[in-house]
This record gives sequence, C-alpha cells and structure tokens, in this order.
Amino acid sequence: MKNLKIDRLRPLVLLSSIICLAPAASWAAPNTLPTTEFLPVVDGSPEERSTPFIAWFMDLTEDGYIEEEYSVSGAADIYGYVDDEGESPDVEVITAAIPYTTRILVRRPEEPKRFNGTVYYEVLNATAGWDGDPIWQSNFEYITREGAVWVGMSTKPVTVDFLRDGWAAWPFVTRNASRYVDLEMPFFGQVWDMLSQTGALLKTAGAPDNPLADLDVERIIMVGYSQSAAYQVTFVNSFHAAANMPSGEPIIDGYFISAGGDNAKHVTGPDVQESLDDGDSRNFLYPTAPTMRFQTQTEVVNFPSYTVRQTEADNSLLRFYEMAGGSHVDAAINAVGGQALVRDLGLPASFCPAPAVPYNPIIIGNVQSALLDRLDQWISDGTAPPASRLMELDMSGPVSIVLDDDGNAVGGIRPPMLEVPLGAYLPSNTGPGFCFLFGGFDPFSDEELMDRYGNHGKYVSRMTRAVKRSQKEGFLLKEEAAVLRNQAAGSTIGK
Repeated sequence: MKNLKIDRLRPLVLLSSIICLAPAASWAAPNTLPTTEFLPVVDGSPEERSTPFIAWFMDLTEDGYIEEEYSVSGAADIYGYVDDEGESPDVEVITAAIPYTTRILVRRPEEPKRFNGTVYYEVLNATAGWDGDPIWQSNFEYITREGAVWVGMSTKPVTVDFLRDGWAAWPFVTRNASRYVDLEMPFFGQVWDMLSQTGALLKTAGAPDNPLADLDVERIIMVGYSQSAAYQVTFVNSFHAAANMPSGEPIIDGYFISAGGDNAKHVTGPDVQESLDDGDSRNFLYPTAPTMRFQTQTEVVNFPSYTVRQTEADNSLLRFYEMAGGSHVDAAINAVGGQALVRDLGLPASFCPAPAVPYNPIIIGNVQSALLDRLDQWISDGTAPPASRLMELDMSGPVSIVLDDDGNAVGGIRPPMLEVPLGAYLPSNTGPGFCFLFGGFDPFSDEELMDRYGNHGKYVSRMTRAVKRSQKEGFLLKEEAAVLRNQAAGSTIGK
C-alpha cells in the first residue's frame, strides 16, 4: 500500500486559471457607519437581572480587562453571485439597504495604554442555535496576556432570534426579556455588510458610536471556528477586496480560519445553512491579505478539508495548517464552554456528557495561540509565519490519515504530547449529542508506559525536548511551553 506524502498533494480541482486572480468584487463598502447602544448589566432578582448572553464567567478585572455589550444597527445589502454557475466569487447587490440590529460583545483592556493595537474580531458560532465564542474560549489567556481586544458579533438570524425571543422563555434560565427586544436580522445574506460595517466602525478613531474610540486600532484580524470559518472563506473571496476604509486601507487586515472543513457559505439563499457544493472552486481561498487556514485532525477526512488544501506555493499570503492529534472540540473548550451552558441556559455542562472513551487531552489552543501570534507579526511587520504543515494521507482506497504504530497521525503540526505519547489521540468520540465532534483518548497501560519511558526522569526529558522543538518551529509560545513542562514534571509517568 503506497502512502502519499501530503506536501506533494495538490487540490483535486483545477485552479490554474483562477489561482492568481484577486476577486474583483462588484460592490462598494457602504460609507455609512452603524450606530451602537450600550447594553448595561442589571443586577437584581432573576426576573430583573440582565446580563450579556455568554458573558465571560471568569473575573476579567484580574487581567485588567472589562467586558461590555452593545447593540449595533445599520442597513445591509443582499448580494448574489454575478456568475454562480461559473463559480465566480464576484458579487452584485440584489436587494439594497435592509435594516438590521445585532449585538457585539467587547472584551478589552481597561487601561488604553495596555492595548497592543490588535483586535480579534470573532464571527460567533451558531451551530447550537445560539452564540458560542470558541476562539475566545481557546485563546483568552493569550489575548489578555498580549493586551489585545476581542470583539464577538452575532451574525446569523437563528442566533439573533434566539437572543430576542428564546433566551428569556422556557426552558432556559430567566433573563430580562427586554435586553434584546430590538434585535432584528431578517436575512442571512446581511452578514457580509454587518461584518464590514462594524469592522470599519471599530477602526474609525474618535467616532462617537465606536466602542473602541479611545483606542488606537492598528489591526483587525477576523477569526472564526467551525461553521464560522465557512463565513470567512466567503468574505475573503467575495468581499475583502472592496471592504476598505476611506483611506483605502483594508477594514480587515488578516484572517484566522479555524476548523471549518471544506465548505464556504453561499452569499445568500433561502436556506440559512446553505453551503457551496463540494468541489466548488470558491471553497478554496484566494486571499489578498495574510490568511491562515487551520484544521484539526477531525476535519481532515471527516469534513473533508483535505479536498481544499492549498499552501504558500499556491498563494504567498496563505498558510494551511493541519494539527495531528487535535480534535474539533477539545477538553478545554468543553470545560470552558460548559460554564455558559449551565449559567445562561440551565443545560448540562457538556454537549457530550457521556463520551464512550475519555476526552482527548491535547489542547488545540496551545497551537492556535502560537499561530495567532505569528499572524499578528506577519501583518504588523512582515515576519513570515512557519510554512504550511499537512498530514500524510493514504489515497489507495477511501481516503484516510496515515497512522503510526501507536495509532497516531503522521505529519502535520505535532504537539509535544503527540511526540511523546501517553496513548492514541483520537479525532472523534462516540456517544449522544455532539460527541462525534469531541476527541477521544485510548491510553497506554502502566506497563506500556514503563516499557516506553523507563522512569519519570526520562519521560520528562523527552517532553522537554519535544516542547523546545515545538517552540523553535513556531507552534508553541513560551508561556504554554512552561505549562507543558510543569505538567510533565508533576505527572506520575514512570514513577
């Protein structure tokens, strides 16, 4: 059986005729900025209390941060593809200026002098029918440590409707029903102008409606995870080129597109979940700004992101990373996200409360934080990030990931825990609900661990070397490296 090296794999559709073209979008970003209204926190009885949905459950003041919520109102056009059958990314207005009111969450340094100039602008995830903030959940320690701003926007009718109509109603925890009474997003296709308009507002220094008016915003990096990543692919291809500030600089300076599988979103349509067909060339990226597309092992075959692989050989402004051993939902996202499920929704603390095997202990946020840091540098001073990293595939039958003798993936970004394994790190789990998105872990026995590592000191030494190598390659920051070294030293492996 012949295994195909991934760095030699090329996209499965012909790109030669379009790969060098920057999409010539046939629209112009609206000149009118949206307006905002501050939504205060109201304490009191359960019936009187009013707090932001998915407000952060930790005390941000300990990091010198504050959290604020605003409604955002404007008018957004609806677009259609100029040539849908020809798979052109170019768009045109088909319905103009439909009013909307959505909301944004802002987590920012309380003291302006702490701000590092970067805004991470998250397309909040709508998969559950309500907002989730998985990029923040994975990377809040990095964001607050660096002094960056995080802004999350509700960007889908189903989540806007949930905030307005569903959250205060049974069976969820009672909240002030008037908090979101003015929210309105009639059509999915409004999302593109909503994103560009609010991004432009955040970059407009001194604008009275700008929640960041007292900050000098230098860069906005759009981020999104899972379904939200599909929005970003469409935005990059069809809207980025024309989404500019009055000065001509882009509203969005770069993109981190995470765990999104192989599809982009259609610009409009009757189905709010409508994705582009498999094999559509617009599922590939044609960026004109620094862009990273990151996939965990879960997405590579299961959602099959290998079909849209591209590297810097295809576009110098693109990096494509696959994380071996990583899972779509890791133990950290599960634990952190569960806090909001309990507090805001009265639901169990996990979408996978009964996994068939233990959760995957490899934390994807360690890699994502390093990549976000490198993306920030790429945008701010031109320092190129690491080259694309792809896993090895077996293409001889149904496409599968090549596994080593331990049952772990070969190739890709290799976190230290995978290089010095304690078992097989699985890209999915089984059980009810969303368990298929959760990673699993098949641990080695104590005897296997002793045979492999001999004693505790040898295990710690190997982990230390693996951590150092990951740092050198640019996939681990020093702060997370210290945590991994301490975890290894404090473990009972080899004792």
